[in-house]
Amino acid sequence: MRSASSSRATSANVPDLVIHDVTLIDGTGAPPLERAIVRIEDGRIASIDRGVEDVPAGVEVIDGRGLWAAPGLIDTHVHLDLAGMESLPLFLAAGVTTIRDLGGPLEGLLAARRALADGAAGPRLLFAGPFIDGDPPTWPAQQPGSNEPDAAVAAVDERLAAGADAIKLYTTLPLESARRCIEHVDGRVPVTGHLGRTLSSEAMAAGIDGLEHALLTPYNDFAPEELRTAPGEVMVTPGFWQKVYRGWLTADLDSERARRWIALLVERDVSLCPTLTVAPGAGDAPDEQLLRYAPRVAERWREASGLREATSPEAQALARGARAKLQELAGRVHEAGGRIVAGTDTGAIRHLVPGFGLHEELSHLAGAGLSNMDVLRAATGRAAEALWGSDLGTIEPGKRADLLLVRRNPLEDLGALREIERVVAGGRVFDPAALLARAAGETGVG
Repeated sequence: MRSASSSRATSANVPDLVIHDVTLIDGTGAPPLERAIVRIEDGRIASIDRGVEDVPAGVEVIDGRGLWAAPGLIDTHVHLDLAGMESLPLFLAAGVTTIRDLGGPLEGLLAARRALADGAAGPRLLFAGPFIDGDPPTWPAQQPGSNEPDAAVAAVDERLAAGADAIKLYTTLPLESARRCIEHVDGRVPVTGHLGRTLSSEAMAAGIDGLEHALLTPYNDFAPEELRTAPGEVMVTPGFWQKVYRGWLTADLDSERARRWIALLVERDVSLCPTLTVAPGAGDAPDEQLLRYAPRVAERWREASGLREATSPEAQALARGARAKLQELAGRVHEAGGRIVAGTDTGAIRHLVPGFGLHEELSHLAGAGLSNMDVLRAATGRAAEALWGSDLGTIEPGKRADLLLVRRNPLEDLGALREIERVVAGGRVFDPAALLARAAGETGVG
């Protein structure tokens, strides 16, 4: 295999590239194509053929014999401000070629987008900007909120004017404000929500496009009435998580209410991002070998050490039991024909190493009963549908040239998606080992 020099190129001068004799999983759900020839021009897939051919001189070639090609992975829910700009190459090293930030300062997101456009190593960045919250706001020190629909609509305009690729509605926003936001966006970008005060069923009826966090957003649609959260209860309210876990463990997924909720989600074509990695108190821990490459994550993990040590085995079992119930819900949504997409909440969840946390989410989705092909599509083609990314998510002519070359068949073992030989992002070729080595040097790792 020849290593491509295009890892130093900008989008304006990416050289042509041919991946020769590779087994191709295109992300559409079609069976793998053996001995595929993938031609890339100007950062996009130019053509896909089968067989062996001579390649003209001057064209970059990757010998794909013994390798599998799959679409670049998409993490639909990250918080880059919390993960840190230095994490951008880590996403690529893990095979994540597109991320969507769902809550961060516009100034920092625009700066990150400029850096990537200028050739910095990292995934394609989509963003929503700051979430739109009600009053009292969920995080008073970080973001103000308002219950006035006109204020929420003005916030939508601010984000769209800055180039936002989505709008995110947040936990204390009232229903009328949520409705007005959805109407005002009017299909220009997808609207998604981490909801609470507004029921997820109400938001779906109003036309929302996505729901974030199976643990939280649909909670009041499923929990027994006596365990539902009140309008003023938020994630920092004492006893919040234990109440939510108990509510899920006693929720009846066979009830008529639950069946109606799933049917509505399918009927309205709403994407569900379960973020099964979100289970505070479950005892989840980062990979210590990877943590050394992510100083921001390591610092926040150390800060939380006292809280982790105070979590009892009983509390951990409660959190894990609730996660299993949410896996069952995700599996039912998938079986009913709903769209399950992969996202992690990286940045907000302390133990997730940027990029690599998505592989943890994929393992949880497999535990929900999705086949390996369906899990892969949740992080590729189906994720692109949720982002309205018509040029993302699959390896097809005309699509953005985002793909992974892995050493084993991920349809037999999802762990193969961690064994990456090369990452191609927008036609640029990256060596994951080199990205990690550079991260090690930048963080002083010996």
